[in-house]
Amino acid sequence: MTIPDSGENPRMALAAAARKGGMAWFAGKKASPYLFLLPFMIIYVVLILYPIFQGLYVSLTDWDMMNPVKPFVGLKNFEYLFFGDPLFWNSVKVTLQYIFTNVPIKVVLGLALALIFNQKLPGMAFHRGALFLPFVINIAAVGILFQWILDPEVGLLNYYLSMLGLPPQKWLVDPTWTMDLVVLVTIWWSIAFNVIVFLAGLQDIPEELYEAARIDGANAWHRFWNVTLPCLRGSMMFVVVMQIIGSFQAFGNIYMLTGGGPNNATNVLMVHLYKTGFFYFQMGPAAAIGVIIFIIVMALTIAVLAMFRKQVEY
Repeated sequence: MTIPDSGENPRMALAAAARKGGMAWFAGKKASPYLFLLPFMIIYVVLILYPIFQGLYVSLTDWDMMNPVKPFVGLKNFEYLFFGDPLFWNSVKVTLQYIFTNVPIKVVLGLALALIFNQKLPGMAFHRGALFLPFVINIAAVGILFQWILDPEVGLLNYYLSMLGLPPQKWLVDPTWTMDLVVLVTIWWSIAFNVIVFLAGLQDIPEELYEAARIDGANAWHRFWNVTLPCLRGSMMFVVVMQIIGSFQAFGNIYMLTGGGPNNATNVLMVHLYKTGFFYFQMGPAAAIGVIIFIIVMALTIAVLAMFRKQVEY
């Protein structure tokens, strides 16, 4: 760095030298990682962090879209949900029912299908593609399709039941059927995700482990229990976490089929959030529901990660 002469301001000279050095560092190799991260960080801040903090702020205010003044009310929106909203606890119960039905079936069935598709049999490529096809269909199209199939008056399923001499059923009208049907439709639509994850994990297991087990006299069940499952713990952890998160966020598949009905039998938390915010325009309580979902999902995710932490080797 050059020493300024007597007619130059020393502070300005030092600032110019610092800027020059900063530009040299930024133009060098040290800046490359930050430049690559910059687009992701912008998207992450705008689409993830900002909505989270904005939702938390709205949950603590009396938010009226027609009123520019948003008075701070503290935890009154949460108090209203816990003690004043007659449908909130029903939504919690329905959500837990949906999760405890949907998640175990999708995990077990996904693993079973992955074991089948991992076999070297003719036509497996076609069957893998056919299984994955529903996953790429838009959820709105899936909802319309199964509304037509399960319609109690003109539905395709009741048509075939009548051909067999069986009475028609009120599939999406009777609360006895609705949750089970929602789970079945969800499984048909999204089971391919679990299958792909488990199939990738199965193909990553060294064949030498199975050969060693066969030499030791292990049968198919022992090989599955002592070789396959331990090696799939990482995939299992990922699938369980993703299914819990997805089940708490379930909205489109349920709303398109039943709208949360009948008699709130499928009114899960996300559907209740939508109705509270956009039917009754109670944005504060709706945001509070979102915060509660976030806290529950975060707690369950940490619990699952802690459960698998000592079992998964990275």
